[in-house]
Amino acid sequence: MFPLSAAATSQDRPSHALYRANRIMRSALAMAALASLGLFLARAPLTWAVVLLAGTIGGLLLLIRPVIGLYVLAIVIPFGSVRTLSVGGVSLSLAQPLLAITLAAMVAQMLAHRRFAALRSGVMLATMGLVGALALSLLQAGDLRAAATELLKWIEFGLLLAIVAITVREQQSRWLVAALLLAGLAEGLLGIHQFLRQVGPPGFMLFGRYMRAYGTFAQPNPYGGYLSMLLPLACAIVVTRWGVRDPGQLRSLWADRLLWLLGLASFATMFAGLIMSWSRGALLGALAGLALVLLALARRAWPLFLALGLAAVVLAPLWSPLVPGDYLSRLDDTTAYLGQDLALVEIDDANFAVIERLAHWEAAWRMFSRSPWIGVGIGQYPVVYPSVSLARWQDPLGHAHNYYLHMLAEAGILGLLAYLSLLIAAMSLAWRQARRTVGWPRVLALATLGMLGHVITHSMVDNLYVQDMYLLVALVLGMLLSGPSPKQPEPAGTDCLERHKYRSEVA
Repeated sequence: MFPLSAAATSQDRPSHALYRANRIMRSALAMAALASLGLFLARAPLTWAVVLLAGTIGGLLLLIRPVIGLYVLAIVIPFGSVRTLSVGGVSLSLAQPLLAITLAAMVAQMLAHRRFAALRSGVMLATMGLVGALALSLLQAGDLRAAATELLKWIEFGLLLAIVAITVREQQSRWLVAALLLAGLAEGLLGIHQFLRQVGPPGFMLFGRYMRAYGTFAQPNPYGGYLSMLLPLACAIVVTRWGVRDPGQLRSLWADRLLWLLGLASFATMFAGLIMSWSRGALLGALAGLALVLLALARRAWPLFLALGLAAVVLAPLWSPLVPGDYLSRLDDTTAYLGQDLALVEIDDANFAVIERLAHWEAAWRMFSRSPWIGVGIGQYPVVYPSVSLARWQDPLGHAHNYYLHMLAEAGILGLLAYLSLLIAAMSLAWRQARRTVGWPRVLALATLGMLGHVITHSMVDNLYVQDMYLLVALVLGMLLSGPSPKQPEPAGTDCLERHKYRSEVA
């Protein structure tokens, strides 16, 4: 027996020595890599060192918990344009590479765990139809770079919508909501500072003593639009979440209270920033979105809607003096100039903005007349504009100041119908969820409903899918799709008041 064991031991020695050699080599390589990294950090500029260190830590965190990328994305969306990247002549905000890395990490995690889920939703089908209609309009596109940039936005929208709906669960959606509210709170505070401290270009001055708030959006209108998108989310939390605890989710009452306080602070700050932006379209959109939230909260929505309408008409002499005259005069001027030959209208400081918007509406209609079914091509509005512009209005401004006309011009009847189908599918789902669910799913439904109400209203005078705000829409809508079906049974563990409301609404 002994000689045999000795022989076996002698045969194992080479493999043991090889193992030790490999181990020593791996340790040496690791030490060399750490030494090289330390030398690079010591000699590299501070900016590059910070970027490399943060990127390494962030990459490891994303591999472990990819959902962290969504939390960061929620904060980066309004601030992404502060620093832009140029790739192949195309300007990218920080949100685009962050989105790509996050999506790749989530897909890698699903592949590693072999967890695949199919997303069956009318909203997702409508999104795919919209992307198809926009891709069809490429047949008319002259500037393919501009077309690819715009089409990529909606592809990103669909990918983010799907990945949030598949991977984000209720606990994670709470953290995502908190990140969205923190970003809105920061933007609101920045706008208040700009308004009071007169920080901004001279063209934004109001009454000789204030400055129109614009945040990090360079213009007041998209800034007001961003705040108005988040106002329904903050409103839904403030109205429905005080004193409510969901067993198994945020177990500590202080965490629920903190979220409620964050919702209250962000709502007050964002509403102040919205007013200080002096954006008429954003204000009207915010009122429409908040009105939808209140209607969905009511047990009998349509009688309340009728009562509010009658009260507004009867009390008009009382509340109309409280509305700044400039808000109402802009609407009156717009309707007064409709149908007139804008080339013959005398331009002055009072009507310049109104005539400019109407001139772009007419240019969009002329583009639509050229190619009614598939439009002039996605992303081609600034390219085609010089050939259809009115005299004295040669600056394309990037869009038609009416997203429905803009979509009609670039993607034709098919594109507009596909876009409207997406809005209808999302609004229908949000309304059903808001009326038939309770607890946290109802908060997400109310937030989505109010956000879409604002988008539908504000889009009549502006284009809100700029500076990554389409990603904001995808995040909120994706959280709605990740929630339970409105036909689910009554959830367990819900507080008594919410169970009573749920039974009453279903009955």
